Amino acid sequence: MTECLTLMQELFLPLLHLLIIQKYMKIFWGPGKQHLKSYIEWGMYYVFLTINNIGIAFPPHLLLLGNVLLVFLIGSSTRKRSLTQRCIFSILICTVWMLVEVIIMMILRTVSFNTGTLQDAGSFISKMCMLLLSVVISHCIKNNHYSEIPLRYFLIILLIPFSSIYIMHHIFLIADIHSEYAIFSATASFLFLVVNYVFFEVYDWISRDAELRQQNRLYAQQLDLCRQQAEERESLYLEIRRIRHDLKKHLSGLLGMVQAKQINETEKYILQLLDVGVGDRLAEVSRSGNIVVDSLINHAYTLAQKNNIQFNINVLIPASLPFESGHLAIILGNLMENALDACREIKNEKKFIYLDISYAKEVFQLIIRNNYKTKRKKDNIGHYFTTKSNTIYHGLGLSSISHAIENYQGQMEITDNDNVFQVIVVMYGSYSERNR
Repeated sequence: MTECLTLMQELFLPLLHLLIIQKYMKIFWGPGKQHLKSYIEWGMYYVFLTINNIGIAFPPHLLLLGNVLLVFLIGSSTRKRSLTQRCIFSILICTVWMLVEVIIMMILRTVSFNTGTLQDAGSFISKMCMLLLSVVISHCIKNNHYSEIPLRYFLIILLIPFSSIYIMHHIFLIADIHSEYAIFSATASFLFLVVNYVFFEVYDWISRDAELRQQNRLYAQQLDLCRQQAEERESLYLEIRRIRHDLKKHLSGLLGMVQAKQINETEKYILQLLDVGVGDRLAEVSRSGNIVVDSLINHAYTLAQKNNIQFNINVLIPASLPFESGHLAIILGNLMENALDACREIKNEKKFIYLDISYAKEVFQLIIRNNYKTKRKKDNIGHYFTTKSNTIYHGLGLSSISHAIENYQGQMEITDNDNVFQVIVVMYGSYSERNR
């Protein structure tokens, strides 16, 4: 029975070793393409590790060389990376792992483990440390697009592997003194490794799922902004058609007056048209030539007029900006929507919105300021709670803006004093050109 359990452990631990290596490849290189050649190479790596565990114990330098070579071959067949990148990754990951094992063995020797228990404890703790390191690296790498979680919650998650190491360390100490617990220590170490690996895989899956749900909400916001632009254009088109229709009637009337030589009546009619206007469409307050910016501002201005909100606007930008239209729509649309919602809550006081947008020397700056009535609440990490009842589709405005400006190494500064809320957004056009 003991030999059977030992054999199972020695067969499954190399498999877990391969899964951890694959996890590091995903972190640094992203998902790879698996095919027959890669499966053969993974199989060769598994056999190499199993032989080292069961029968032939390779010398340290040969073990390191074999690990580096097999990781290099697998990386070459599954990822399209340069020779330098593949070499550096293979040498680095295998060297670090071996150094971790050596350091752990040195520490455990100070506890006076016997040789068999020392090998089991070192194998378990080294794998836990490498798994823990992979999670920390994946959390810190900025190219990771998974949904960010607060630091304190991440630290709580890290308590799981630390607790596992602590518990298993004491289990190995007990097994070292009482040999009848040797089977239990080996089984427990394997189960702890599997549970921790599965837990962090589930954590990655939840992070990806949260990111997808957040992206879906962002797309819904973009669609809503596109709908507003489409309505604005449709309204403008209908207004132009109405003006053309009315203009024919006005010209026909003027022509009849001219033919009848009714000069005074003609003059009065023309003055009336100039005074009243041919159409009753609200004036366009933004005429920068940038369709996205102009349509969003003019739409917000129309809503502000309907709600008796004083809307002061200063727009100094070129018709073409080096930023994606979707990002501009998210930033400007969310900020103006938040300002309008805040002003609508004010009943018997003066309400205002001030908007200033400029672009000079490849620096885009947006300042929006508005007053409000209800004090905004924050969570423990400083994010503002939404005041809307439907928190599923709302409350992502400032978060959406942060994601958008990150594409241009931008910053967002929020100040909230004396019932006046102000947001300043800065983005750099030079970063936009580099990313294209």
